[in-house]
Amino acid sequence: MAPDATAPSSLEARARRAYEWGLARDGLVRALIVLGLSALAARVAGVPLRPLTLALVLLAWTFLGWRRGWWLRGAHVGLLGGLAALVLPMSLLRPCCTPGMMVCEDCCARPGTCALAGVALGVVLAALLPRQGNGGQRARAGVGMLLGAVSIGSVRCSGLFLGEALGMFAGLLGGAVAISAGAWLWTRAQGAAAGG
Repeated sequence: MAPDATAPSSLEARARRAYEWGLARDGLVRALIVLGLSALAARVAGVPLRPLTLALVLLAWTFLGWRRGWWLRGAHVGLLGGLAALVLPMSLLRPCCTPGMMVCEDCCARPGTCALAGVALGVVLAALLPRQGNGGQRARAGVGMLLGAVSIGSVRCSGLFLGEALGMFAGLLGGAVAISAGAWLWTRAQGAAAGG
């Protein structure tokens, strides 16, 4: 005897699939909006658009929109940071070079400057993350923030040398981790003081 197609488990599975596809479509719509904003900001800042980085933006934001919840809360903070990184002027990232001149690797490739910009950005973004929620929720928000910022920041960093791009990403990660660890220690110390 064939299983009944209207059995509760079958209906539940179909409803779950429909729900997941709906979330994925919503994520894709969000991703297209973010992609449009990124492309517009890149054009205004004079940053060349590369298909690989645009695909990264699309994939990352589709995933974040599909996951929703704390992932997306953090990603909204990351969106601000990614757009800020995207519009950073090249004169700030390469202060030793005149605009349009990249004569030598030694004078222009200074990952330290990009790392400092990334640290400053990471600290600001981590401070903007939502503080409510348990540790797992805050961790998902932090990962969402980093994924959102890095996906959009990669559009900017595709025009930099590898060392500069890695410096900016490492600075972003380091700044976010430092402020998040500090907030966690502060919360823990307050809890210990209240309990003791």
